[in-house]
Amino acid sequence: MARLAILGSRGIPAKYGAFEVASEKIAAGFLEKGWAVTVFCPHDQSYREPFYRGIALRRVWHPPGGIGSLLYDGMSLLVASVGPFDAILMFGYGAGPFFFIPRLFGTPLIVNTDGLEWKRSKWSWAVKQYFRLCERVVTLAADRLISDAWGIKRYYKETYGVDSEYIAYGTELPDAIGDDVREFGLEPKRYYLVVMRLEPENSILEIVRGYLASQSARPLILVGPSTPFFDRMVRPLLDGQSRARYLGPIYQRERVFALRKNAFAYVHGHTVGGTNPSLLEAMASANFVVAKDVEFNREVIGELGRYFATEEQLTRIVGELEQADPDSIDRLGRAARAVIEEKFQWHHVIEAYAKVIGAAISGKGKGGA
Repeated sequence: MARLAILGSRGIPAKYGAFEVASEKIAAGFLEKGWAVTVFCPHDQSYREPFYRGIALRRVWHPPGGIGSLLYDGMSLLVASVGPFDAILMFGYGAGPFFFIPRLFGTPLIVNTDGLEWKRSKWSWAVKQYFRLCERVVTLAADRLISDAWGIKRYYKETYGVDSEYIAYGTELPDAIGDDVREFGLEPKRYYLVVMRLEPENSILEIVRGYLASQSARPLILVGPSTPFFDRMVRPLLDGQSRARYLGPIYQRERVFALRKNAFAYVHGHTVGGTNPSLLEAMASANFVVAKDVEFNREVIGELGRYFATEEQLTRIVGELEQADPDSIDRLGRAARAVIEEKFQWHHVIEAYAKVIGAAISGKGKGGA
């Protein structure tokens, strides 16, 4: 029985972000294939059982703060390297200085590089340089790299001359429409929706300004945990008006899916990641998507949405959507869902991961196609 360790997340059951959901889905898929799977979790995780649906949980000390996250990942790599594992799957490259540990013990390390972390504006110059260093280290230390977007794959090839395996992120298909959004004071198809980390690189300021400059009577609904940037730059724009509303973070996936499925359109502002899970979930919910004009978004949405580069362009797009035929908006949303059904289902993702990890264990050629 092959043994896999999954690192780099805040553990399962998934309650937070993309790494946690991916860890849970991939772990469950490998378990069905007959693998023994262990997901590494912080020591203070609220879920205290030793197993979750047959998946072993290994808890490692996680000190507070950013340095604490680095130490947590580093200790997880050490524990997994000396443990009885045939391969280690790591999400993210922030623990770059520790990536050589598995090599000392002969354990293959497969890293999903995620997005371009050093481009996030929230980081200081020093932290950005650290992430640039980690990015270089991962190309030297990992046995396999996985890119969840073609744009990320091209970046690693053009910047470092290394190949990576393209494996898209996956998502779930929500049940039929019928979930009630009246608890939020909303009516189906009568609002625009944003679900994101409210960071500057996710274009939240441009989205709110662009929307408020429009004449739309449909409210703009914002969902996500607050940030210092949001509190300083965006909250003042929300005061004294009722068209743009902030609901705060919502961690119950069924409530988020209800909001998605009943939205008139979804506004997606991410700029520095790879294939973004919130975009996939919106498309799976048959949302019409208005997205920031970057290659990561275009490679997923294609011609099924609209794109903005500035807040003025977003204002114009909102105005055009208000005059558009609702049936044509719905058709494009259904077409977007069909793309998800064809290309971004978890069973496809799991099969691709199994192929890459199996090749790493058997020592077949490094890199991807």
